[in-house]
Amino acid sequence: MEDKEAASDHLQPSRFGLSGNLQGAILMIFSGVGFTVYLLLNKLLSADVHPVFLAFWRAFLGMWFAVPFVAVIGFSTMRTNRPGLLVLRSLFGTLGFTLAIIAVSDFFTLTLAQFNAISFTRPLFVTILAAVALREYVGFHRWGAVAAGFLGVIVMVVPGVFTFWQPGALSELGFDFGSLVALVSAFTLAAAIVLVKFLSAELPAMTLLLYANLFSSLLLGPFLFVFWEDVSLQNWGLIAAMSAFGFVSQFCFISAMSVGDASFLSPIDYLRLPMSAVADFAVFRLVPGLNVWFGALIIVSSTLYIGWRERVKRSKI
Repeated sequence: MEDKEAASDHLQPSRFGLSGNLQGAILMIFSGVGFTVYLLLNKLLSADVHPVFLAFWRAFLGMWFAVPFVAVIGFSTMRTNRPGLLVLRSLFGTLGFTLAIIAVSDFFTLTLAQFNAISFTRPLFVTILAAVALREYVGFHRWGAVAAGFLGVIVMVVPGVFTFWQPGALSELGFDFGSLVALVSAFTLAAAIVLVKFLSAELPAMTLLLYANLFSSLLLGPFLFVFWEDVSLQNWGLIAAMSAFGFVSQFCFISAMSVGDASFLSPIDYLRLPMSAVADFAVFRLVPGLNVWFGALIIVSSTLYIGWRERVKRSKI
């Protein structure tokens, strides 16, 4: 009964006359825009500044952005009985977002649209990790969706893989190492998401965000001396903007999920793909190939199917 009442709360109008789901949808769109700008600034800055340098300042400034919010709900919310789990989650999270910054950097040729499409594999990895680490039962349908999702990755990152029978087709096969970095980033972030399932029962979302950025700053701090660079005043401003957009994106995502139904909001997150494609064209005059769109379609379809199967499973309990 309580679950039904909680679910109906998302449909009730707020004091602004908007339902929870509509508020969540607006926040999710803002989150997508913020994340696209965040990635774009990462890519532009990496031409002058090392990605690991950017990763540290993203975490360090993000930590200070989170402090006022935690102060409002009370610093007593930072007490935890699972410090080891919190550190492990931060290790995975730090590795995940650092590799993400490296993947979209000037080091590789990965476009923003390609990176976003690969990042949609996180639910696939979460399903695998839930089966292995949490001993969650995953049926034939969800395993099939996982397999289809990774087939979509192959279609997207290895152009021409399904034309191997044509003369000379094998010479056209290519694999950008940046795609592998992006895939490892998706896996480590999925591991962090699985660990959050344990921690979210004890710690509020904003407190987890503060802890994540705090530990990331400590973990990346020593590398700051290795990759330190003299940065222009203009680039310091862009670094601050990058971190701010990253934080706002996370904040909007968390807020959206707190006021709306995840099943309604999750598909809206896929708007990041066309948003990033627009950014690719507007700034770099790059247009994703058909293989990127087709592969992304397979990945998105498989993750949506997994979400639908999970809802069906919960409804039977």
